[in-house]
Amino acid sequence: MTSHWKTRVLTPLQFVLSLALFVQAALILGLAAFPAVKLVLWVRRLPLAGDLHVLALCLALGAGYFLFGLTLMLLLPITRWVTFNRGTPTGTFSYLSWAGWQWASYNALTLFLRFSFVNWVRLTPFLPVFHRLMGMRIGARVQINTAVVADQNLISIGDDTVIGGDVTLVAHVAERGRLFAAPVVIGSQVTVGLMSVIFPGCVIGDGAIIAAGSVVAKGAKVGPGEIWSGVPARRIGRRHGFKVTGGTL
Repeated sequence: MTSHWKTRVLTPLQFVLSLALFVQAALILGLAAFPAVKLVLWVRRLPLAGDLHVLALCLALGAGYFLFGLTLMLLLPITRWVTFNRGTPTGTFSYLSWAGWQWASYNALTLFLRFSFVNWVRLTPFLPVFHRLMGMRIGARVQINTAVVADQNLISIGDDTVIGGDVTLVAHVAERGRLFAAPVVIGSQVTVGLMSVIFPGCVIGDGAIIAAGSVVAKGAKVGPGEIWSGVPARRIGRRHGFKVTGGTL
């Protein structure tokens, strides 16, 4: 009975929702491209000739790409509010539910940036600003060197924390055909090492270190100053002598 229901309803519904997502993506990306295209058209009308004209157009295309990206970073948070996609809800819920739709449509906005521009703004002040606009609570001087971030409204990061290269930072998991989402809290002066994975419900205390390649399991509690490593991550030591210079969230 379950298999018959999935065949008759679930798959066609996925097609319909995917097409709706494509329409949304086309509108957002098209609007973000508008200033860039205007720039190229303006350069095209300049009284230049030959290779000089070609060079000017090439430079305009390069500048236009970055103009597109920065415009997209402003447009996506605006879209979040216009479409009432305030964020991923907490708890356990079905894919085919209002909560499931909120999760999917909200995170799709971040994916638009992830697949088109985000690698150019890693480790720059632009990326924390974008995540704040999408609902993440971020302290001062936070460095984010990853594109793999989801559920920003459920994530908080304290002052002077470093999120290393290609870390996976998410507040949801899929379990037995359902979604589970819970807040992730990362304190101040935390280092999350290269390619680590932080799962929903994790609380990482001030001054903690997550070693590179570690997987911090759902709901794990990392104490202040602790060093965790492994898959799944376990405490392997303690960081002594650190001082918290900023307040935690």
